[in-house]
Amino acid sequence: MSRILVIDDEAALGENIQRMLRLPGVTVSVFVDPVKGLAECLAYPPDLVLLDMRMPGMSGEEVFARIHEKHTGLPVVFLTAFGSVEGAVLAMRNGAFDYLEKPFKREDLLLVVKRALSHASLEHEVARLTGRLESLGETEAAQSRSAAMLDQMDKCRRAAATDATVMILGESGTGKEVMARFIHSQSRRKDGAYVPVECSAMPGSLIESELFGYERGAFTGAERTKKGLIESADGGTLFLDEIGDLNVELQTRLFRFVEERVLRRLGGLTPVRVECRILCATNQDLPAKIKAGTFREELYYRLSVVTVKLPPLRDRPEDIPYLARYFLERFSRRYGKSLSGSPQFYEALLRQRWPGNVRQLKNVMERLTALHPGGVVEPRDLEDDVPKVDAAPLLSVLPWKDAREQYLASFEHSYAESVLARCGGNVSAAAREAGVDRKTFYSLLKREREPQAAESVPHIEPDTGE
Repeated sequence: MSRILVIDDEAALGENIQRMLRLPGVTVSVFVDPVKGLAECLAYPPDLVLLDMRMPGMSGEEVFARIHEKHTGLPVVFLTAFGSVEGAVLAMRNGAFDYLEKPFKREDLLLVVKRALSHASLEHEVARLTGRLESLGETEAAQSRSAAMLDQMDKCRRAAATDATVMILGESGTGKEVMARFIHSQSRRKDGAYVPVECSAMPGSLIESELFGYERGAFTGAERTKKGLIESADGGTLFLDEIGDLNVELQTRLFRFVEERVLRRLGGLTPVRVECRILCATNQDLPAKIKAGTFREELYYRLSVVTVKLPPLRDRPEDIPYLARYFLERFSRRYGKSLSGSPQFYEALLRQRWPGNVRQLKNVMERLTALHPGGVVEPRDLEDDVPKVDAAPLLSVLPWKDAREQYLASFEHSYAESVLARCGGNVSAAAREAGVDRKTFYSLLKREREPQAAESVPHIEPDTGE
């Protein structure tokens, strides 16, 4: 059922629009008072608003501004007299969907209403799918301001332009699947299927049939032929998460497929060719597993044509306030709240070690947003979510100013080295990249990392602007 709201001080026009829009699955409500119409719209957003441009008490532009501020994606069509067309065009530049010049014919009204409702339906579907992706911990692109992480993202972007197999390494929670989806979205296969396989989640007795599929009668209960997950990725991307958990026998079958891009379903004799991109990820030490005889060396080298190593969150502290702000804004939108973090709040986040990495930070920010009444988030709001950790035990013997200086020196030196490495040793280019002059950049390079601060978390003043 589509709901249309008409706000026009001419009662006769509103009644006429109701008659013209007597359609299956459509309800039309008319308000002659713009203030009451606005209140209804803000409280119970319709699918479309038909809004008069000139009304006593409150103009259409004012009503639109309030609607657009609260419900950005809600389509608004202005109803204009001849002299106010210019204002309607200006409103369209500011986000209005369209306008109708009075007097208008029924077919013109039906046409613009159909277009607007289709647009609203599409917006709702995009929002639903986006929410679904977010609930799965997925984003359209990896988020980072860390030089080390940006280097890995650049490597992924370059690898995405090819069909090279990519091995993504990193601790649990560092965003390995997010990076895999990023590679898929940047590749020529982005319109094809993206098939994630959680290798550690499926029982050993099932994973072979799930991966390779089976023919009817292949085993008891196999009453029909079924494609496997690998075959489902034909034309797209296959992502093998926690590849280190595959048993050796399955590794052998997988190696044959990776080499030839041909598989046989269980119980089948006919080879099936599957043309797909392969990405994989693990938090395990595969070279150690190779030495222990629990991972095949030839499979390791075949899967790691390009290797990406995601640094843990503790090694990219500049990402902590950035990601926290990103998640705070994202979950505020989801839960209909308005939250911001104080500088002290971001300082408190920096004092934690985050063993669960980005996943832990994301979960903490979601819980905090869901439970917070609104307003400014302070350090005390973290007390139930993050255990207090002494982030700098080796600096605690120093006065505060000296300890803070060592924190800052450690970060500045590491940051300057990373930027310089990314710019191939060109100091001028590195200074431009960092947004400082050469003299300042040289001073950052000279800030020596203190040995006793090597395991500490640097102090960063979070950028509260966008």
